Amino acid sequence: MAQRDDFIQAVKAGYTFKGEAVKIGAAVLGSDVIPEASVYLPLKTMNRHGLIAGATGTGKTKTLQMISEYLSDASVPVLLLDIKGDLSGIAAMGSVNDKVTSRYQTLKMDYKPAQFPAELLTISAQKRSSFTGYR
Repeated sequence: MAQRDDFIQAVKAGYTFKGEAVKIGAAVLGSDVIPEASVYLPLKTMNRHGLIAGATGTGKTKTLQMISEYLSDASVPVLLLDIKGDLSGIAAMGSVNDKVTSRYQTLKMDYKPAQFPAELLTISAQKRSSFTGYR
């Protein structure tokens, strides 16, 4: 139990920031998600370089989408270069399913489906496509 408590305190110390921050998840100890060990990103650092890396299927695209949604909620414009078209769904209303519900329950977070304003552009000869969605 001491190891878990020390871990929670270390994560809390490392993810405590001055100013506004958004919760993006929780830390993992071994194979267990520790919801008390919340992981935050400070909004004031969102103009810096970042890297989201991982193997196929580990949640890189979902992480980028989630961060973009938090920034949009905070009225921060976001430019995403979406070569494969994975992020275009950000403009559509989110939906609840068992996987999403289970994940958010594990993190002790509430999921509220939403949609975000988006303008989709292309550099090809295709007709320009745009969609603006509002809450």
